[in-house]
Amino acid sequence: MSIILTGDGVSRGISIGNAVVVNKDNIDYAPSFISKHEIKKESKKFENALSRLKKEYQKSTDKIKNNKTIIKLMNMQLSFIEDNVFKKNVLNKINNELYTASWSISSEYLSIKKSFDDIEDKYIKERLIDIKQMVMSLLELLQTNEKMDNFNNKDIKGRIIVTDEITPKDVIDIHHNKGLGIISFHGSRSSHSSILSKSLSLPMIVKVDSSINIIKNNDRLIMDSENQIIIINPDNIELKYYKKIQSANNSMMRSYKINSMKKAITKDKIKIDVMSNLELPEEVKLFNENSDGIGLFRTEYLYMNRDDLPTEDEQVRAYKKIFNKLKNKPVTLRTLDLGSDKEVPENIKVGQLAKNPALGLRGIRYSLSEINIFKIQIKAMLRAGQNGNLRILIPMITSLDEITQVKNIIEVAKRELKKERKKYAKTYQIGIMIEVPASAIQASILSQHVDFMSIGTNDLVQYILAIDRIDDEVTSLYDPSNPAVLLLIKQVIDTCKKSKIEVAVCGEMAGEKMYTKLLLGIGLECFSMHPQAIPEIKNIILNTDVKSLKSKVTNILNCNDYLTRCKLLESL
Repeated sequence: MSIILTGDGVSRGISIGNAVVVNKDNIDYAPSFISKHEIKKESKKFENALSRLKKEYQKSTDKIKNNKTIIKLMNMQLSFIEDNVFKKNVLNKINNELYTASWSISSEYLSIKKSFDDIEDKYIKERLIDIKQMVMSLLELLQTNEKMDNFNNKDIKGRIIVTDEITPKDVIDIHHNKGLGIISFHGSRSSHSSILSKSLSLPMIVKVDSSINIIKNNDRLIMDSENQIIIINPDNIELKYYKKIQSANNSMMRSYKINSMKKAITKDKIKIDVMSNLELPEEVKLFNENSDGIGLFRTEYLYMNRDDLPTEDEQVRAYKKIFNKLKNKPVTLRTLDLGSDKEVPENIKVGQLAKNPALGLRGIRYSLSEINIFKIQIKAMLRAGQNGNLRILIPMITSLDEITQVKNIIEVAKRELKKERKKYAKTYQIGIMIEVPASAIQASILSQHVDFMSIGTNDLVQYILAIDRIDDEVTSLYDPSNPAVLLLIKQVIDTCKKSKIEVAVCGEMAGEKMYTKLLLGIGLECFSMHPQAIPEIKNIILNTDVKSLKSKVTNILNCNDYLTRCKLLESL
């Protein structure tokens, strides 16, 4: 009898193959010590392991030489162990506490882990996963004194990897050696490893409880990333069913690729804009030239994993990569969405660590409290967009006063650029994120003062329903189809149309196929999503008659029963 496990699907696809199980957790939880005469030897062991780890990562990066996005992610991963504070703390433990190198590294990681316990922000909390992966890689080299070879061999070809932790290096090695997919006990959708698996189209499921204990070497597995399930030792009926789906999916993806080259026009001739969300300048390589522009470029990565601030010129270079690729298509640059608890340099942090970052000093609140940082970013955006179609997007807006302050700072930035004799964009658009109920409710007023709006459904749903998405006890209540959510989204869309300004949805809803027809039915005409989701969503748009959806969508908006609403959604 087959066994079914569930987890969080990262990158789409169905894989069928035998398991290779690798247990990697090697962090010490029991202290170990050295004598004084061993200090020099132990310090050298640590420094040699650091050096060898960098070389191992470089070898893996060399396998994907032409993908700058992946190289950037690998360098970001390495930046943790290159951090002087980490190195200094580990060496201090060896020299002063007489800890072994292994216990020094492990205890430093445990201290870092403890400092993350009070952070509620999902993205920042999940950076601990990236740190743990590097610590484990370092310990592996330290303890075995051999090269890291878990996934760098021919034995994984055509097989599914099951492990407790997965590093970006592992992902590249598995892809390079033609592994079929990855199942991990730990991990998160936003980790560097997950981002890499998406970029390489390698199916991956994380947070699969007990997978490392239940799945055995050579167990036959079916891995369905989209439905987030793993079937262990399936029977013939299950195998036949999934092989049929796998074949159909491959044919469908070929069809989607063809459709992705077309303009997104519905059956009843409504033109829909389909844009891309990007997180790294290098991801512009994923941009499909038939996409209608960049609906959201998150600028946070420029500020993370470093000890200083990005200069104006550095930001100009990063943003120009996008403008150069897109020519005259819209490029929407979102200003910094970091709060006082996030990974910005110590010397610019303000206030105490927020007890609830979601309600704290984040988004435009942070930028308005650190005007110089904000102004430098605005100047960089204006300079980079001088020959392009620049759109500046402001996050976490709750009042007209904030919009006024932003506009005043932009004017100051322009005057400074003029004085410095630097060329900049004379024409641009200013838009706001609709991600809190306050801005959605005031949309009719705010729409008179901006050029466009972008609905960030991830936060909007969280704030409307008062649900913390990363709290396991209430995640089941996180429901984008809740009538309160849908009615507010519809209200914003209707308001923008009346005010004759563009409105887009750039949250996860935009890239989830179950909501595509629903959003079309409530009047949405601009979607922005990860480039990988575009072919499938565009295919749905091309095969939809919006007018025929009206009565069904009205029924969904008026339905207060969750299960009935789900059935109505499926019937669209």
